[in-house]
Amino acid sequence: MPYFFRGRRDWLVFFAGLMLWIGIGIDSHAQIQYQSAPPEAYREVWAKGDTRRALAMINRLIEERPELERIRAFRYLLWLSDRAALQMQMGQVDQAIADLEAVTEMIPEPAFLLRLIEAYRYRGRKDEYQETLKRATDSTNRRWSIHTLEMNLLAMGRIAEWNGENPKMLLSSLYTSVMENRPEFAPGFVAAGDLSFRKGAYDLAETYYQQALNVDAVHEEALAGLAETYWKSGDPRLEEILKPLIEIHPHHPRAIAIQVEQHLDLGDAEKALELIEPILQTNPNELHFRSLQAAAYFLLDDLDALKTIQEQTLQFNPYCSEVYRIPGRVASRHYRFTEAAALQRWALEIDPDDYEARALYARDLLRLGEDEAGRKELEQAFAADPFDVQVFNMLNLLDALASFDVVKQYPFVLRLPKEETPVWADEALALLRRAYELYREKYKIELNAPIQVQIFDDHDDFMVRSVGLPGSIGFMGICFGQLITMDSPTARTKHSMNWRSVLWHEFVHVITLQKTKNRMPRWLSEGISVYEELEFSPACGQKMELQYKPLIAEEGLPGVAELERYFTQPASATHVMLGYFFSAEFIKYYVNEFGTDRLVNALERIGEGAKAVDSLAAACERTVEEIDKHFKQYLEERLVVYNHLPDIPRDKNALVKWWEKVTDEKPDMEPWLQKNSPFTDALRKGTQALKEEQWEEAETELKKAHELFPDYTADNAPLQQLCLLYEKWGKREKWKQALKQEIEWNATDFDACRKLVAVLREDEEWDAMVRAAEWGLGIDPFDVALRKAVYEGLVKKEEYARALDALRRVLALDSARRVDYQCESVGLLMKLQRWEQAKKETVALLEDMPHYWRAQELLLRIVEREKRDE
Repeated sequence: MPYFFRGRRDWLVFFAGLMLWIGIGIDSHAQIQYQSAPPEAYREVWAKGDTRRALAMINRLIEERPELERIRAFRYLLWLSDRAALQMQMGQVDQAIADLEAVTEMIPEPAFLLRLIEAYRYRGRKDEYQETLKRATDSTNRRWSIHTLEMNLLAMGRIAEWNGENPKMLLSSLYTSVMENRPEFAPGFVAAGDLSFRKGAYDLAETYYQQALNVDAVHEEALAGLAETYWKSGDPRLEEILKPLIEIHPHHPRAIAIQVEQHLDLGDAEKALELIEPILQTNPNELHFRSLQAAAYFLLDDLDALKTIQEQTLQFNPYCSEVYRIPGRVASRHYRFTEAAALQRWALEIDPDDYEARALYARDLLRLGEDEAGRKELEQAFAADPFDVQVFNMLNLLDALASFDVVKQYPFVLRLPKEETPVWADEALALLRRAYELYREKYKIELNAPIQVQIFDDHDDFMVRSVGLPGSIGFMGICFGQLITMDSPTARTKHSMNWRSVLWHEFVHVITLQKTKNRMPRWLSEGISVYEELEFSPACGQKMELQYKPLIAEEGLPGVAELERYFTQPASATHVMLGYFFSAEFIKYYVNEFGTDRLVNALERIGEGAKAVDSLAAACERTVEEIDKHFKQYLEERLVVYNHLPDIPRDKNALVKWWEKVTDEKPDMEPWLQKNSPFTDALRKGTQALKEEQWEEAETELKKAHELFPDYTADNAPLQQLCLLYEKWGKREKWKQALKQEIEWNATDFDACRKLVAVLREDEEWDAMVRAAEWGLGIDPFDVALRKAVYEGLVKKEEYARALDALRRVLALDSARRVDYQCESVGLLMKLQRWEQAKKETVALLEDMPHYWRAQELLLRIVEREKRDE
């Protein structure tokens, strides 16, 4: 373990003194790394990326001026320092360490000591690393003659971080003072951003990097830090930042690393290796790229190459757990959690102090449903670094999860808030059982059990459980193979989700992920889930949104190999949703063209290690080119309805801005509706005729609009207006049929469900009323009126056992009428001839209310029945 400060109080006192020093003298120092440095030709060469030539030029300078070494000249120390940096970049770490040792013996400034600390750590020289860390911590030398004061202060901040100092304290004291006193000093903001990034506080990191770029718009490390922040947080602005960074420095290692990670996310390990190779040619000991190389070989299932890379890396640095940790992280991103957990265990064997590997290992265990083991690892990770945001969030979440109810029904283990259990836990399990029986046969699979389903009444808790960070309101459910996490309707805006649709979708992921041993790409998994969701109900799944039209017009139609980019490298939130749509359409095309058995065969091939696109082609005995050709033809026919819409400018239209979350306000639809097109013309005419109570004209135009673009589901959608039209017009039968059509097409129109239930009750269509009410309860399972409607309909149908279950759900929601419901429950038990249970419940009721006449009558009937039976 690294040496820690003698006491945090000592450091607080020391930093307080430093802040006073900064306030007095900081303006006397220059804004460059060194206080004053002569111009050197090699620096220009170095800046252009030619490290080999720059190193040769420094070596020549040192050889030509041996007298500078004897007198420890300022210039000679700068040469050694710069040579060490170049040597590190070229993998000559031992030589770099020798130079830095020489420099720190002469000038033990924090900036030099930090570089030596990092070099020792990089080389795996643990004893020297810890000794130098202690030396830097204990040093009382404050005569800093080479680096500027602020550069040394930033180095001291990093040293303090290595020693486990509270990052919040560092940010609020040292870094804040540097930033406030030197607002034109970009490295101060970059250092604060780096610290925030390392602790997973990505929003804070973004703020600091942006402030650095406000000072220096082309600051490479600020751009690199912001790019890494966007990559880690899945921000679609990543490409906007990567582009200028690559223009400034085409071979910037951090930019290349992000591009490598993107290809690994896509499963394109060959392309990742192409990007890695030039880096390793320059620096064969570049540990991060060695680890990325290992991850690429993992995805290629080239275990021999993977083992060779790991052995070579550990020969250079026996503590480099990264060479196992990064392949494990990549495996996890591909949902291969069992393998990911194994790799993280190896990482911890190499370095038990690698808290990042331990945190990743904990998350993998949790995603495998091993909550107890996962929590134990999280607690160890938290003890090692109590400032990791994601670990802190996850531990808090597990505390909350411990208070949930657990309901088991093989092969499912359902966990949800206690107050929600009596309302809809059994309905969720019934839906899961239905899907389980259907898909185990359809996809020819026996599932690994148990399958854990965790439902959260707080969206941030759901996201922390799933990915470690709150937010991302677009997600409603996530599946990891044997674990489903999802929002309860209580976690969302009222009437904005249908839990049946979400749960069905996520369970299909269980089927396909287990079928392929978690080896399938996300586009294929999502495509099958959305397709099966639509098979479950046309109201569910992914509609053809207005916002897709400008993207398709601009970017064209995708081939099958391009579908994964919509999920791993989306240019916007709209692109992700378009990816869902295209992927589901591909599955629909594939099944219609070749049959479900061919799709199942493709999944089996993927599970055996074949690539997804190759497997799909082999299973249907077509080439990828043939599949692409016919899929695009299918899409052209499917998308022909877009010809009925006006053009929608991508950059200016308010719809797109709303979709991209630029504003929380709904867009003004009026300008778009005023544009001429077959759909908008019919919708506009129908809307106007409805306002003027021109019923027949309104009916004609609104029907026409619905036929032209049925996927439009906004508040002024033609079908919704038809429902309003028939209600006002008094066309009761047409109103009923329009309401039925609406809820069969719109999974979250709760108002239509409620109205349809009322109409069906009046018409005594009990079976249809129960179905409509149950569908509405998928939107709001806590609505008492619909619960009562289900109960009433089941009683009318004389389905007393189901009615009894329905009544208990009503009782859970409407406790004010508890006594009446208990009496009705007894009545149902009597109809079911469960006399003993009826008697027990009646006696229990009379114990609470001994003079309640209705309960007395029920007990009398039960006793009389017993006498007759005797």
